[in-house]
Amino acid sequence: MSEKKAIKVLIVDDSKLTVVGLKTTLKQFDDIEIAGEANDGQMGIEAAKKLNPDVILMDIGMPIMDGIKTTKEIKKAGLSTKIIMLTSHESENDVLDALAAGANSYCMKDVDPDILVAVIKSTYDGASWLDPRIAKIVLDKFVDRFGKFLKNESMSDLTEREVDVLNLIAKGHSNQGISDTLCISLNTVKTHIKNIFQKLEVEDRTQAAMKAVKEDLI
Repeated sequence: MSEKKAIKVLIVDDSKLTVVGLKTTLKQFDDIEIAGEANDGQMGIEAAKKLNPDVILMDIGMPIMDGIKTTKEIKKAGLSTKIIMLTSHESENDVLDALAAGANSYCMKDVDPDILVAVIKSTYDGASWLDPRIAKIVLDKFVDRFGKFLKNESMSDLTEREVDVLNLIAKGHSNQGISDTLCISLNTVKTHIKNIFQKLEVEDRTQAAMKAVKEDLI
């Protein structure tokens, strides 16, 4: 039986202290391999193209090119690399701009090491993860302007029940929470969510919220 492939991680951060800390943490895990490091955005792009890492841990505030522009350029290059914003920036503009640029997950630098490793693995597997503080920024913005979202033509094909489900998704409810609130089965919830994603042409809950923001629907 062959060994499971280690996840190749590229660290893009101009803080030497942060890089040392991350390398020390990640070296403890056999299923994570540190592919390399870069201390500015331009170097990050070059390293991503050369090393083709599975996951990039990306800071926002860096010289030459910030993490948001770097993320956008890496995504534009067509690389399949997943990008996790790992930063101390939590302003609404930075959060929304980073997600709109293509970041797959968003972590704060004070995240617990075990959680960070779990985020790396889940993001590599195709999931999206937002630090609870960041999720609140995104969901609050979504919920505060949800009425405008409902008026947009992109919502016209949603049924009344799908609108109910989307509203609860925006408020952060799990599938079970939606099931309990609307008194419908989990299978029905999953069907509604699948239909919502198809109609909005998105792949997950975060993308549904971000499409609304990116296209100025909310």
